[in-house]
Amino acid sequence: MKQTQLSVLIVTYNCKTDLKRCLESLHPQIQNNREVIVLDNASTDGTVQMLKTDYPWVKPIFSHQNLGLAQGLRQAAQLATGDWLLLLNDDTIIPRGSIDGLTAFAGSHPRIGAVAPRIRDGKGNIEYTARKFPTPVNALFGRYTLLSRIWPNNAITRNFLNFTAQSACRPFACDWGSFAAVLVRKKALESIDSIDPGFFVYWSDADFFYRLKKRDWEVWCTPDVEMIHMEYYRPNRKRSPLSILDFHRGALRYYYKHHGLNGWNPLFWLGSTALLLKMLATLIVNHIRCEHE
Repeated sequence: MKQTQLSVLIVTYNCKTDLKRCLESLHPQIQNNREVIVLDNASTDGTVQMLKTDYPWVKPIFSHQNLGLAQGLRQAAQLATGDWLLLLNDDTIIPRGSIDGLTAFAGSHPRIGAVAPRIRDGKGNIEYTARKFPTPVNALFGRYTLLSRIWPNNAITRNFLNFTAQSACRPFACDWGSFAAVLVRKKALESIDSIDPGFFVYWSDADFFYRLKKRDWEVWCTPDVEMIHMEYYRPNRKRSPLSILDFHRGALRYYYKHHGLNGWNPLFWLGSTALLLKMLATLIVNHIRCEHE
């Protein structure tokens, strides 16, 4: 029996159509030394039955509750037998040859802990997911913030997003990638006690890579390898209030853990207030958008 080289890990929740498209793109690239593990977070849209009947080559995990992305990936990783873990969102499309491209580069150096592809959205736009670690200023100049949309070529945003490097084709070292699509060495994941289950969805990847880099693992992006993220949310489209709440809760947890913003630090209260105001503003704007659709 061949040793499993690669385990693909997908967490899904009520995204049957997206998951089907993702698995269909994966199937031609799954060999004897590769496995696909899908953890379903108690979906009610027919995903469970689809996995049971249509995809016998997938190893399913059926949760009785919605564990979230972080806990779901953590549980799937515990069952994975591969030396490398390809973490994917269920709304990704994996072009042929892209997995081989990532694994070839990943094996080039023993201290590479993770390799990210260049991710494009469904319209072909670069998502700029291989970034520098966020700082408080990126609350204003982030990937999708208002100031970045008004002034997209400002130096702060371009630096945060590694804009020049991600627009080129040469591999480059970065701070973190997105759990939408990233290849992680299992040994590196185990060295930092895996993914923090205290996060639900948002900011779990930023936290994971921050801890990975603290242990001197290298993180790279290979722009010549591309994957597609058919993300359902885009700017100017509605989001669920729960996802907005989770995003801001995750941000507070991230800064609390890694920047010393605890209850005794005045910056904690300043940051908490700013996040609360931003969250309320986002909820209001999102509600207005929903009313006009």
